[in-house]
Amino acid sequence: MSLKWEINGLSLELDLDSYDNMKRYEDAFEQMAEEEKLIPKDGRQSERIRAYCQLFHRLYDRIFGEGTSEKIFSGIPESVKACDGIYLSFLKFVQEQMISSAQERAEWRTKYFPKQKTAKKSAKK
Repeated sequence: MSLKWEINGLSLELDLDSYDNMKRYEDAFEQMAEEEKLIPKDGRQSERIRAYCQLFHRLYDRIFGEGTSEKIFSGIPESVKACDGIYLSFLKFVQEQMISSAQERAEWRTKYFPKQKTAKKSAKK
């Protein structure tokens, strides 16, 4: 399982099996959801693009630490497409980590608690 997200020459560590990391992750997404409601629905498109991109800058700073977004977006234009591409990369990293973690737990449960698995099957019959 990779605990490092490789992006734009950076290697950012995030172990989502850790309480502190998961709490920071959850809080960051809750704040992002609230801030997203504040993006203007009308007016200048350029201002909506900037507000949208700033959501992601703040998200990464909250998860990985202040100043991280500057490094992630270094040399990358402020655009919806760029922000979405980086975000999709992050979501893929998180998804792979979650799947890997669940598989590891399932493997050790099967190895060390095989009778529980059998008992559950028997109970279903």
